[in-house]
Amino acid sequence: MSILIYKQRHRSPNRKDTPEANYAHIRYIATRPRVLKNEGMCHGLFGKMQPGPIQEFKDWKEIARLVYANSKKNITMYRSVVSFSEETAKELLLYDQKSWQRYIENHILTIAEKNRMKREHLQWACAVHGEKTHPHIHVVFWDTSIRAKNPYVPPAIPAAIRRQMIKDTFADKIRLYGQKKDENLRAMRQITDEMVDEFERYLRRLKPGRYQKISKALEKELDCELAFSEKAVNDLGSRLLKLRRAMPENGRIAYQLLSPEAKMQVDAVVEDMIRHCQPVRDAVEAYCEAKKGQAAFYSTDTTYLAQKAEGYEKEARKVLANRVLSGVRMVIRLEGEMRTMQYIQDRKAIYAEQIVLESLEILAGVTDSKEEFAEGRRSGTLQLSKEGQKEWYLKNQDKGFEH
Repeated sequence: MSILIYKQRHRSPNRKDTPEANYAHIRYIATRPRVLKNEGMCHGLFGKMQPGPIQEFKDWKEIARLVYANSKKNITMYRSVVSFSEETAKELLLYDQKSWQRYIENHILTIAEKNRMKREHLQWACAVHGEKTHPHIHVVFWDTSIRAKNPYVPPAIPAAIRRQMIKDTFADKIRLYGQKKDENLRAMRQITDEMVDEFERYLRRLKPGRYQKISKALEKELDCELAFSEKAVNDLGSRLLKLRRAMPENGRIAYQLLSPEAKMQVDAVVEDMIRHCQPVRDAVEAYCEAKKGQAAFYSTDTTYLAQKAEGYEKEARKVLANRVLSGVRMVIRLEGEMRTMQYIQDRKAIYAEQIVLESLEILAGVTDSKEEFAEGRRSGTLQLSKEGQKEWYLKNQDKGFEH
């Protein structure tokens, strides 16, 4: 299905929470599970802050802070996303981050020009999300010129961008479609907007449900903001330093080896993470639902399923506990390197935020495997016997979960 989906929106620069929301959106696109990461980095944010080659940003927070500062100045931060089906991405050889970088570099000026932005005033940041059914690239872009500008974007502009990108991306396919439809078009050189629209309608009719599903998913993604407060992160960092004092001086630091008192302290930190960090709370719920789905593939016995369901939240909490302990081990390592307590104190929020992001990625691993299995069953590409379902369940029941 050679289809391209383009969505665009923005938060009003006049809203008080817009700077924080735009910062959280950059965090989301740069660090969420399944992001294609920059080489040797823990995030996938790249783009251009000035003319020249694409830059893989060393620190996504630097760009997020710039977006925050721009939002404070009432500069509109536009959010957009470009997506293809998995088959089309393969046709276009969009198989890694570098290939997506080349693709968006070829089309970013279309997005800018349709939004009435000049090349010399354009800044943009991107991240690629390798979703199984709809790989896509998020683009946040803005105009650095000082001229006053109405932030409103009429629907005709995203439609024009999508049409032009389809025209540029699928020129040969559109010509072939037109030639098959009308012998008089064999000598056609110019692809008209009408032909692009007809080609797109033709493709949508082939798989209407799939197009609508991807379109709705992308609408939600444009609103996604991985938001957790600075206070929550700082509090978690402080709890890490306090927790370190409860750890044994020697031996392996693992949850099952801790004293009952130390376990209670770790559990309290986990409880705070779930209570005060909405993304973590959502990830725990999604993890539990995915595990229930996996168990349902293995058995239809309601008693067995009820027994299994009781333990899923405990599993998720243990995942979080192990991430918390990884942060404690980081503090101990820094102490071993003779780092000063002030040095560690200054970086406690960084360690805490990393714990949250790692937790989300691990919990998402189970959810992804469940969704891929279900998607395969719906599409008819995955047909497993009862024994096959059992094997799949056993393979994935402890995925992303260390003891």
